[in-house]
Amino acid sequence: MMKRLKIGSAVATERRPLVAVPMVDKTIAEIKSTAQTLRQTPADVVEWRIDFLLDLSELTVTNIRQVHEILNKPMIFTWRTVDEGGKLTYHHDRYQSVYHDAIQAGVEAVDIEVTLLADQQELLKLIPKDVKVIGSKHNFSTTPARLDACLAQMTKLPIDIAKLAVMPKDATDVERLLQATATAANESDVPLITMSMGELGMVSRELGYRFGSQLTFAVVNEASAPGQMPLATLLHKWGESYV
Repeated sequence: MMKRLKIGSAVATERRPLVAVPMVDKTIAEIKSTAQTLRQTPADVVEWRIDFLLDLSELTVTNIRQVHEILNKPMIFTWRTVDEGGKLTYHHDRYQSVYHDAIQAGVEAVDIEVTLLADQQELLKLIPKDVKVIGSKHNFSTTPARLDACLAQMTKLPIDIAKLAVMPKDATDVERLLQATATAANESDVPLITMSMGELGMVSRELGYRFGSQLTFAVVNEASAPGQMPLATLLHKWGESYV
């Protein structure tokens, strides 16, 4: 039986998944301003995409903690690499240092691409049990074959949550992603986050929870990936108001 996804105080339910919104600003000053805006929204979780920052030296423990306090929401801390659609090239030592500072600052979850897990064994040992490790995999060009096998393999990794994002070429690709999610949810207790990106895949962001995906992404200011709909629009589709 799949565990309910929990990130800090936010817990997914059968009624709907958690909703995360991204911060993709280029400076700490801009991030703090965005955090103040997002604090006022009904988003459950905020993902800070630190690869958008122009100067990583701004990522001090103090600054990360201040951003977290301004948000007053659970935070996912993410360095998305260029190889998986992000803005920063991977660098072992800097990556480990930045994530260690984020953990010291009190973030509730860290996103680590599954291809980096083997190279970040030391970092994994430093992550306390109350900080969730999201093992992620992204394909911005296509929806690979054998999604069932891919998700099954991911759920066996030393991670707390498995995240898979793919790009569809047609509606069949979206259906394959949803069905693979349902299969993995039935066969593993590892919480899942899955999505089909772009306009074609928007239905997966709205209805993926019915197949076992326990977190979806929406946007308030700027999107971090194609196909993220406005938070107000998503909540409206579920019969919820934006207050």
